[in-house]
Amino acid sequence: MRTLFKTTLVICCLPFLTAADIYRWVDANGVVNYTQQKPKGIDAELVSGTGSSRSIVAQTVQVETPTAQPESDAQPALNEDQQSMLRDLEAAEEARQQELARVRDDNCTRARSVLTRLNAKGRIRVRDDDGEYRIMNEEERQSRISEAQQGIAMNCDSADA
Repeated sequence: MRTLFKTTLVICCLPFLTAADIYRWVDANGVVNYTQQKPKGIDAELVSGTGSSRSIVAQTVQVETPTAQPESDAQPALNEDQQSMLRDLEAAEEARQQELARVRDDNCTRARSVLTRLNAKGRIRVRDDDGEYRIMNEEERQSRISEAQQGIAMNCDSADA
């Protein structure tokens, strides 16, 4: 009995639901949007259902344009909490940039030091994985020189190089 009542209620309300106004409009990116309220400042096409026949009637609706600033210049006002969060984010980004510059400077110094040692000495001792010392062969030395030069190119300013 309850199911029959609910079904009857839905069937009786269906014409009212299908007759709701729907607006169709295209945004600046070319995306088609559908809303139940007129968008402000945008030309929208009114699409409304006409009951059980479900035919669609479309008419162009001119929506009045607000006299506000252009969208590209308009910035939303930030409340005090948002301004505080923005300042914190800017400070964190500045600290991150400073740390990045410090790491690059350290890497530049290290790469230059390695290159100097590889070029200055004829025989270079290195420690193996076993902890034993051995003499680096020329092929390995040239490979490490190349790696040091790449490190300098990546981490040192062009004025410093």
